[in-house]
Formats: sequence, C-alpha cells, structure tokens
Amino acid sequence: MHRLAESIAGLSGWRRALVAALAGAISTLAMPPLGIWPALFIGFPVLVLLVEGAGSPRRAFFAGWWWAYGHFVAGLYWIGIALLVDPERFAWLLPFTDLGLPLVFALFPAAAVALAYLIGRRGPALVLALAGCWILGEYARGHVLTGFPWNPLAAIWTETPVMAQGAALAGSLGLGGATALITGLPALLLRPSATGRLPALGLGLAILGGCLAFGYIRLPEGPAPRLSPAVSIRLVQGNIDQQRKHSAAALIDNLNRHLDLSRRPTASGQPPRVVIWPETALPYRLDIDPKLPALLGGLVPADGVALIGAVRVEEDAAGLRAWNSLHAIAGDGTVLGTYDKHHLVPFGEYLPMRGVLGLVGLDKLAVGAVDFSAGPGPAELSLPGLPAVLPLICYEAIFPEASFALGQRPGWLVNVTNDAWFGTSSGPPQHLAQARLRAIEQGLPLARAANTGISALVDPYGRIEQALPLGVAGIIDGELPAAVAATPYARFGAAIALGLAALLLASAFSLRRNTA
Repeated sequence: MHRLAESIAGLSGWRRALVAALAGAISTLAMPPLGIWPALFIGFPVLVLLVEGAGSPRRAFFAGWWWAYGHFVAGLYWIGIALLVDPERFAWLLPFTDLGLPLVFALFPAAAVALAYLIGRRGPALVLALAGCWILGEYARGHVLTGFPWNPLAAIWTETPVMAQGAALAGSLGLGGATALITGLPALLLRPSATGRLPALGLGLAILGGCLAFGYIRLPEGPAPRLSPAVSIRLVQGNIDQQRKHSAAALIDNLNRHLDLSRRPTASGQPPRVVIWPETALPYRLDIDPKLPALLGGLVPADGVALIGAVRVEEDAAGLRAWNSLHAIAGDGTVLGTYDKHHLVPFGEYLPMRGVLGLVGLDKLAVGAVDFSAGPGPAELSLPGLPAVLPLICYEAIFPEASFALGQRPGWLVNVTNDAWFGTSSGPPQHLAQARLRAIEQGLPLARAANTGISALVDPYGRIEQALPLGVAGIIDGELPAAVAATPYARFGAAIALGLAALLLASAFSLRRNTA
C-alpha cells in the first residue's frame, strides 16, 4: 500500500489528471441515489495523495480541479436532461451544460485545495487544512454568482440518520468539513511515516465521535412527536410530463388530475386540513377565473388551507411581470397569503445579461417570453389555526440560508418543486436529500410536494416517514410532525461551521510549524 501511495503522489501529466478525475467520479457514488458512502474513503485519500505530491500551489490547484471536474461531471449529468424537453431549441447546449458547467463549479474545490496546500503542504497538516478549506470552498460555491451548492459532502449521510444529525449542530457546511476530515484520514495510513499523525487522527476521531454521540442523543427511538391537536396533510403528486405541463390542450386535464387526487377520500373519512400542490401546478394566474380560488379552497374544510403552486402575473406601467409563487387559500376561497420565489434559477427562470446573451439565441428554459421576477426573500406564511410555514420553491431547498426568516421561527417547512425537467435521473433524489438537510438544520418537519416525485413527508430529524417514488401519480396522507427546539445551527447559522474551519486551519498551521 505504501508503494501505491507513493505512485499516486508521484504521478504527473495526463496520468495525474486522469487519476484525479476518476477519483472524483468514484466519490460521486457516495451521493444519492446510490449513497455508497465508503466510496468517498477511496476518492478523498487519492485527492490528498495527489495534493501532497503536487510540489507547488499551481499543481495542487489543478489536482483539485481535475478531481472536482470528474466529481461534477458524474454527479450533475442530469442538468442536460432539461434541455431535451425542448430539443429543437436547446439540445445544442448539451456539451456546454454537461461538460462546460463542471469546469466552472470545479474552480471552488480547486481553490480550496490550493489554499490547503499552502497552509498544510503534506501529511496530517494537509488533511486538517483540506478539511477546513473545504468548508470555505463549499461556502463560496453557495454564494458566488448566485450560488450553486448542489451535492455538498454532507449529503452522503442522509441515509445514515445518526451521522446526519451533525447538520443540526454545524449545518451542512460543518458536516461537510467533518466528512472531508474523516474520509481524508486514511491517506495518512498509506504513508510509511507521517509526523504528527497521532494528533491529526485524534482530532479526526474526536470529531467523528462527537458527531455520532450528538446524533445518538438527538434522535428519538420511535417516530417524531405529533402536534396536538393533530394536523392532517395531503401531498399531491400529479406526475405531469414536462412537455404536457404547459400544453394549452392539456391545461384543463392537468387541473382536473390535481383536483381528483385532492378529493380522494381519506382513511378516516375526514378531509385533510392542509392540501399541498407542487410548484406551478397551476401554470397560469390564480385570478384567470374568479371561481378558481373557491374551487381550490373547497378541497379543505373551513379551518384548513390549500397551498397551491402557481404562476403569478401583474401588469403595470413598467410592463408585464411574473413570479413563481405559492398561494395559501382558505376553505372559503380567501387568499391568506402568497410567497414569491426569491432565489431564481439562472437560465431556467431568467436569462442573465439578456441584452447580450439574447443576441446569440439564448433564452430561459421555462415557458414564456417574460423572465420571472424575484420575491423579497425568505418569509413565512401565517395560517390561521395552523403552525406558520416557511416555503421553499424548487431549488431554494439547496440553500441553507433560504430556511431562515429573520426574527421568525415557523412550525414547519414546505418544499414545492417540479423535477419533471430531469426525468428519472439522479437529480430528483439528490434534490430531496438536500431538502432533508434543511429539516435537520432547522429542527423542523418538511412536507415536500413534487410534480413527478419524489414527494415526501419528513420529520425534523430528516427521516422520511412517507414518500412517493418518481414517475407515479398519487397522494401522501399523514399527520404533520411537531417541530423540535431550535437547533444550534438555527440559532447561529454558518458561524459554527466557519469556527470549525478556523479550528482546523489553526491546527494544521500549528502542526506544520511544530513538525517542520
């Protein structure tokens, strides 16, 4: 094994790039839907060895870049599937999405790797520095150029609830840094000698033990507690094909499908108090017909609420504006409130630099000539007689900050989405995994209604209580779990993760100085 480690560290040229990219691709097996987390114990040590043998920050940067490129090409291939919904207009962009976008996403891990090399250089100090810099790299990837923090390392633990509870303490950022440290440590065992190995192993095992202990203490043995009195909810999964979703000939049929599913009798014979439709289940204005709000309100009793994903449109002196919205409608048809999506998908819901990119024939994927407008930001909806809810529309669920409403603590989260764009690829289960991390971080239950799946009822520990698979039409009936006490992450946000990064980097610097 020592000779193998030396061989990997000593690679150069195209062999070095190829091994890095393959190691990154192998690491993707740890992500949903496969969730083979031991794969990261192969891919990450290879990255450590390549960086250790880099010899310069520049070569360390490219080792990290090739590793991340392989990781993102394998893990984000599904983005290009959205282009095939309208292939005549967008299929020519496939090489740019599947092979070009990962070139950009890989810059963040590459920069983190180069910085880790400068601080730690080799051995245990490098492993500690890499874990700390990984937190900084994922933080940057989630914020720069509107952010795209898809597939954080923490997502590998969603099917391991005990370990996943670390997100309640330090968020997905902190859990990702701990994961980088834990999976990087085996590289130290592959070397014939590594001065300072015991302190690094000790810190890594202490963090691992702390995560496990915290998880065991936090997780209840049985199901999560319920609200009293109970709140019954119904999640509706219409399974409308994306090409049919905006077809003028199918609009009425699509509406009727959602209505029929919503009206199915419950096991108790009592209608659910909350009915939730997916993102843009109504692909047109709520006020297109004055009878429509009352029709939708009629799906719930007088003290209930229907949460309906719809397009909202207004016209003023500035012209036509559109929002991707979620309406809360009372049983009598009164619109109690509306949430407008604030974190829009570039090129999906709006075209950045339209004045320039529009000239070369680019356009947004979403149907319609008008770019969506962004809402004001995270905000809860107050529901009379029910716990307040904080909506997350579509990929807002991948942003930890979107689950915060300043000065407010809702009783639950709702994620409405339309993942039909991505078929039966790994995109939808990856999306669900990140929504589950939001539930753990906040200590709030999550109700998720997805057009083609995966719809799910998730408890405040991130555990799935019920789910509908991809590609089926159906409903989920259940009782809303109760929220738990505000988690450390809910109180302090990214501060704990950034503090962990500072601890790891200070430990790496001290270890390198003392062993030089």
